[in-house]
Amino acid sequence: MKVFAGLIVAASATRDRIVTAKSWPANTDAPHCGCQIIIDPNDVQFAAPAFPDYAGGHINATCTISFPYADNYGRGNTADPHFVSIASTYMAGRDRVPSGPDGFKFTGFDEVTSPDVLDILIFYENADCAREGRDVTEIPSLPESERWEVYNISSTQGDAMCEYVLQCEPNTDGNGNQVARAGVHLGNFNYDIARSVQTYTVPIYGLEKDESATFDIVDYYNRPNNCMNPLAHHGHGTASGCSTPATNTTDAVCGNSITFAHDQDHNGMLEYFQFEPVSIINSPECSIMPEHHDEDYQWWTPSPWDTQQNYNDLNGF
Repeated sequence: MKVFAGLIVAASATRDRIVTAKSWPANTDAPHCGCQIIIDPNDVQFAAPAFPDYAGGHINATCTISFPYADNYGRGNTADPHFVSIASTYMAGRDRVPSGPDGFKFTGFDEVTSPDVLDILIFYENADCAREGRDVTEIPSLPESERWEVYNISSTQGDAMCEYVLQCEPNTDGNGNQVARAGVHLGNFNYDIARSVQTYTVPIYGLEKDESATFDIVDYYNRPNNCMNPLAHHGHGTASGCSTPATNTTDAVCGNSITFAHDQDHNGMLEYFQFEPVSIINSPECSIMPEHHDEDYQWWTPSPWDTQQNYNDLNGF
């Protein structure tokens, strides 16, 4: 097993890439603290006792990354990030562990994944963003002029937001040759908003022509995350499922299941589809509504990691 372990605390130029880690605190208007970590796989020092000669990085490997920050500074040893993204990689699932940080599993494929950089973005839950010794539950009772102090983290705590442990194992065939990971894999759920419509665009890799795959969209706590208006990119297949709104004659049908069919003539291994999250605008019957007039609308972020893991479990991957 190839192990990367690191805390990058200063930016430095590395050939034509930048290796850095930059954390940010939360505030009362933006409640999620986090970090962006940019790793050059060619320069990371690692030990690989099980694979001492392996230096292939994340391409044609299965990697697991975990973030211990929330366990050390937040809610305790069952705490995990609110959101994790690793650019141009593909989901291999999630190791859900009863204690300690969960592992977010990913892989890379030749020609569609960057071999030279891992660009990692993490947001933590608001409950894990308070300065050490403080608690976000203090905020409502504090004068507005003092609320910022709850989020006034030290540089040590900010550096801890960028800690990670990364382990990679090569995918091999029966002859020991390194090969692409088998199966169908989702990419990151790429969020976009245009003309006040929220959309997630999803890469999907590994479907052969005339094959299809069904995914149940869930959030980072593995709860069903209802969706609307599934759509394949033009010429890349067809998408169906999700929720349907109520009409004058029918009730709303709430759903989180999307089926993508590779039934067009694109003939590529990498295809794309998109979906909208349900909201009080497009599907109020399928949304989580505030119980009281002074409460905020609840928003649960869909998780490609957990969605992929459930797909793997159902399909034997």
